[in-house]
Amino acid sequence: MTTRPLRRLAAALTAVGLACAPAEALAEPVRILVSAGSKLGLPAERPLKFADNDARRVRDVMVSLGGVRSEHAFFLNEPNRGALFAAIERAKTVAQHHRAEEVTLVFYFSGHGDRDALHLGSDRVLVSELSAKLAEVPAGLRIAVTDACRATRDKGFTADEPFTISATMIPQASGQVWLHASSDGEAAQESDELQGALFTHAWLSGLRGAADTNGDARVTLDESFAFAHSQTLIRSAKSSGVMQKPEAVMTLREAAPVVLTQTSAHVASVTLPRARDTHFLVYSAAGKSVLSELWGSPDRALTLRVPPGRYVVHRRAGAAGSVAQIAIAAGESRRLEERDFTAASLETVARKGDDPDRAEPTTTAPRATQHEISAGYDTGVNARTGFVHGPRATYAHAWRWLALTVGGGAELTGRSLSDKDESLVGGYARAGLELRLPIGPLTLRAGAGGRAGLVVQTITATGAAAISGAASETKNAFAFGPEVVVAGRLPLSRAWFADLSATGGVSFLREEGALTGIAGAGGALALGARF
Repeated sequence: MTTRPLRRLAAALTAVGLACAPAEALAEPVRILVSAGSKLGLPAERPLKFADNDARRVRDVMVSLGGVRSEHAFFLNEPNRGALFAAIERAKTVAQHHRAEEVTLVFYFSGHGDRDALHLGSDRVLVSELSAKLAEVPAGLRIAVTDACRATRDKGFTADEPFTISATMIPQASGQVWLHASSDGEAAQESDELQGALFTHAWLSGLRGAADTNGDARVTLDESFAFAHSQTLIRSAKSSGVMQKPEAVMTLREAAPVVLTQTSAHVASVTLPRARDTHFLVYSAAGKSVLSELWGSPDRALTLRVPPGRYVVHRRAGAAGSVAQIAIAAGESRRLEERDFTAASLETVARKGDDPDRAEPTTTAPRATQHEISAGYDTGVNARTGFVHGPRATYAHAWRWLALTVGGGAELTGRSLSDKDESLVGGYARAGLELRLPIGPLTLRAGAGGRAGLVVQTITATGAAAISGAASETKNAFAFGPEVVVAGRLPLSRAWFADLSATGGVSFLREEGALTGIAGAGGALALGARF
């Protein structure tokens, strides 16, 4: 009879003890991210294009799939030393509310660097100094990723005694990890097509699910690095011919693999078809960039976790290419099949930023140079004879922003005076230099040059002069002068285009022993082809 009251008392005391237990003892494990991007390096270093995008994408993936709460993700764009260290101090403040073994610190940097330091503008932050600062954050597991040219390969975090911690919230891994985008002495490369650094892009693709080799909806540290390593080697060899070899420096004790992302989170998923030797590019319309790049596998279907939105999936296999366009909602899973793809050129890419329903892929990659020929007809006026007209033909050797033009044409004009009629026929050669500016589908052309040629003037007497028997007279003159042109070009197809141009210039010729300048202006319509 006395045991029941004692049991009730024990239960009550236990409940009171749990209620009074320190909050720290019941705290949940936490992940903290410091993600920094710096396009600018030392004065002699060429600015990067996508360092800020890389850092922002790392934050987005780690928040959506990597267990980092948004308030624990510190994103820095073009930080100086003070801003970087202040962010680490904020991470330290967050970590101090937890036991060290409950904290995982992730540090990411995209920018310039050398063997011993990261470059934040003109400031060199020594890796040893950064390591010491990161070591002040009480964390059991520290993971650093640097996508920087020639970043140090022989220094890591300060070798503190590690605490037990797990990326899956179960104590099973401890230590420190530093992932480098390239080997010692190598440059970490960027890609205009991918709108980001090669290693970071591959690593994030892996974290979204491409590296999940066993299909358990979890991407481990080993899986993510192995995937990023292979994809970076492939992409760097194909794009620049210079191999970029990522490296990992680890002092890690694992009772189980460290899981970086769990792709079963409540986001959308896209599953790509099984395929051998097939290259996939997944474009985000809203993000204006390649979201993921990966190679298909004949053994498993690749699944990517993506934010809800609209996407274009470009597939390249051998000599064939195809495109699929999809819209996917939050929580939706979409499996692409063969019937979802339509044939397209190998160089087809999504027009970044457009609605995929209206995306018009380009048919060829921009070439370094190309040839153009065109023919048209000029009409205009000059200060001496009034109306002027005649045919023209032009050849251009064009680069992306510049073109060298040569050509020729004829000019027909005349006037009637009280005692004579003048008829002028001229033949000209032209040469010029143009600047070209693409504006949507149109191309604006603006240039300057000169022309030179022969003018034949025929004078026929009229009225009293004709009655008195005055004969017709023919004169020749050499004419030359400068020209300017402003034009707009509308593409009609892959090879054909139409030009509408306005020209102005002055023609100088010697007449009755004196040099005379005749100003003129006009317009032209021409059709042309590029090859």
